[in-house]
Amino acid sequence: MHGVSPRGVASFYGMGSSLVIDVGSLLSAGRPISLDEVVEIPPFGSLTFPAPAKISLDLRRVDRGVQIGGAIDVNAAGACDRCLDDIVVPIHVDVDEQFDPPSGTSDPFGDNNVLSGTNLDLGDLTRQLVTAAIPFAIVCSEECRGLCATCGKSKNVGGGCDCPETEGDNGES
Repeated sequence: MHGVSPRGVASFYGMGSSLVIDVGSLLSAGRPISLDEVVEIPPFGSLTFPAPAKISLDLRRVDRGVQIGGAIDVNAAGACDRCLDDIVVPIHVDVDEQFDPPSGTSDPFGDNNVLSGTNLDLGDLTRQLVTAAIPFAIVCSEECRGLCATCGKSKNVGGGCDCPETEGDNGES
């Protein structure tokens, strides 16, 4: 289901796993567009996204380009980097991006690889912003004690490690 406010009109069409929006009316007439969408995000490294990202964005014209503000919320599933338990962590991204129409050649790694002509690749933008917001390490809790170097079991309560604590054990492996 695609949601566009009465303030603006946008055309949506699927392109592989992306959601591409024609923002021609925004660029030509300056009509703001509000979007409430869901976007599938492919796995990233060892993380998966069990449900689509929920995006709430406002698009407006700035000079010749597009200003995008709003938020993206999604859950990432993976293993705790300390104890290896399966966990799900929420990721929230505050969006404040500006894109100018590309000039010259198309560079898939350039600053603006989501706006091509009047087509805004919302799926690619969402994927880029979410993967950039993933923390370096995801943990089940800040108190996670990790795995025991002796028995290999979790040192967390109920984790199965019965080894005595050694001197200098800081609780992290």
